[in-house]
Amino acid sequence: MTRSLALLAALVFSASVAPSAQETIRFNDQNLWLSGGNVAWVNFSRDIGPGATNLARFEEAFSDLHASGGNSMRLWLHTTGDATPAYSTTEVGVITGPGEGAIADLEAILDLAWENEVGLVLCLWSFDMLQSGRSATKLAQNQALLQSAELTQTYIDNALTPMVEALADHPAVVAWEIFNEPEGMSGQFGWTPTRVNMTDIQRFVNQTAGAIHRAAPDALVTNGSWSFRASSDVVPGANNKNYYSDAELIAAGGDADGTLDFYSVHYYEWGGTTLSPFHHDADHWGLDKPIVMAEFFLGGGHSGSGDGDDDAIFGVPYEDAYTTLYDRGYAGAMGWQWYNFPNGAEGVVNWPRILENAATMFALHPADVDIDPGFQLTSFTASPQGIEAGQESVLSWSASHATVTLDGTPVDPVGTMTVAPTETTTYT
Repeated sequence: MTRSLALLAALVFSASVAPSAQETIRFNDQNLWLSGGNVAWVNFSRDIGPGATNLARFEEAFSDLHASGGNSMRLWLHTTGDATPAYSTTEVGVITGPGEGAIADLEAILDLAWENEVGLVLCLWSFDMLQSGRSATKLAQNQALLQSAELTQTYIDNALTPMVEALADHPAVVAWEIFNEPEGMSGQFGWTPTRVNMTDIQRFVNQTAGAIHRAAPDALVTNGSWSFRASSDVVPGANNKNYYSDAELIAAGGDADGTLDFYSVHYYEWGGTTLSPFHHDADHWGLDKPIVMAEFFLGGGHSGSGDGDDDAIFGVPYEDAYTTLYDRGYAGAMGWQWYNFPNGAEGVVNWPRILENAATMFALHPADVDIDPGFQLTSFTASPQGIEAGQESVLSWSASHATVTLDGTPVDPVGTMTVAPTETTTYT
């Protein structure tokens, strides 16, 4: 009588992460200190959506970062709205979809990131949506989107929620970030020619964050603030306060789910030592959630060198940037920017310095920065699958990143075994 082999490609293992006093971000059941950089863009505002996506450039960045021990990068998506999402051609500010190919392109980038054990912080929009260079039509669309809860809801319903739901289970998503430096398009702080009120920005953050949390309950949400001037109540000065506390956001938009899971703050040397995370511990800012320093230049840079030293940040050597943030209690460091792309600034040395810092962090704190991607089963087969009782079949398997057992007996992650069952058998 023919006996069939029933195969169950299953693995039982346990992985635990010891509690740590160090602030970290929860990622794939792991407490991770974000050690990486800003890929930001390969093709500004057009990396997803209509047109070709240069996946080879993303692969290069992810591979280089992983080889140096880094674990995360920040990626900009809509940015300006010039390519995605899709806008109505008849109603100003109405969003009709995520944009042709946007979800598929983003998934392809995420797949590459995960193949290199890199997680991505996905930044939806930037102050650039109201910056010069936009058409009059686009500026009007974006301003309307920001100022109207009803129009924001069309973005949520037709673009954001489909994106989040489609990628809710993707292991490379660290967090969704609502804005990059939205204060730049605000009347209180901004530098764009067209501006909105900070209350519009707060309401937009609250409304979209709540939608993300409902579409993917396990998703983390943050917002990329330009400075501690807009993210802390301890910084003196007109208009300075934490605009992104739970209370502030809920008051602005009314959505109890629309709060941040951690703070993302930027720093450049125009802020001096007063606003510097390199000169103040994380608890100095009076915040109740982890803080990731998601943009900063590793000495000098495009915003000018406030201390005149391109190799240090007011006395902190660039090679000590990440370890200084770690020791001061921040939850991550993501330097700006991956300048090895053709549209980057010639001669800027930031991305090699990011790699150098990531390598140092991996050497000193591997338990906090090494991503454990968990069990990955490439294949588990029997050949032949159907045999007579007492005949032989060869089991072959390929797995990675875990302790692998076959019916409870430890085996190599990649291997074969000849079996000769006498009755229908399940191999686990």
